[in-house]
Amino acid sequence: MNNQKGVVFPMVMIIASVFIMFSILMIDQFVIDKKFYKEVEETEISDHLVHLAVNEVTAEWDGELPKSIQGDISYPNGDVHYKLTKQDVRYAYIEFASLSRNNRTSRIIILYDKKIGRVIEWIEKLKD
Repeated sequence: MNNQKGVVFPMVMIIASVFIMFSILMIDQFVIDKKFYKEVEETEISDHLVHLAVNEVTAEWDGELPKSIQGDISYPNGDVHYKLTKQDVRYAYIEFASLSRNNRTSRIIILYDKKIGRVIEWIEKLKD
């Protein structure tokens, strides 16, 4: 027993150091994950605003498009602006741009078929 006198304290220090380093690593990983999930949440909110606006705007058109397609819709999480970009005999291209409360933007263009009265293509635009 006498020759183990100076071994316990260094072993405790080594084990405690490893435990503290592991704890710091896990805290750092948690902070990184939290930032990532916050970004994902903001992107999903912005995309959801666009989906809501597309459904709301196209539900009003019973196969017949109005002469002027432009407006703004406000939701609790942000605002959506939409406008007609191009139109021909059968198709209309309408651009939707959302701005969330955290200044996250999302822009899409839908291709609306007037003959069948529904959206047939969804074109996502790259972020500016």
